Amino acid sequence: MTFFFPSLSCAAICPRVFSAIFVIAMLLLPGGCAWFDETPLQTAPPPSPVTTFMSAAAPGKQAMLDDADFGRNIQVRIDEAFTSAKGENCKRGTVRTDTGETEVVVVCQRKDGRWMMAPRVWGQGITRGQ
Repeated sequence: MTFFFPSLSCAAICPRVFSAIFVIAMLLLPGGCAWFDETPLQTAPPPSPVTTFMSAAAPGKQAMLDDADFGRNIQVRIDEAFTSAKGENCKRGTVRTDTGETEVVVVCQRKDGRWMMAPRVWGQGITRGQ
């Protein structure tokens, strides 16, 4: 005994299955990155004037700069270059304000080539200038 269902043949089922999959896929697409929790790539902020000077200058060099983190008319002097325990090229310098406050700062070159200022480890540092 053979049952024949013409509406269930492959020719009839395949387009319906394809259509259903297509509709489901189209419903998921508007969610885009939200479904996969992807965040867009963010570019790193440009280095500060102090970091820029220290990365390019040799020990013994100094400059007068304005920097948002330290204030206006600050004197920056490169004291020494050294290799950190992580193997990064680093420079230690001194920042001095026109009121005489000083702070030791360190910048290091990361593996991707960018120079970054090391976090402050001794308190707040110099008073932020105007």
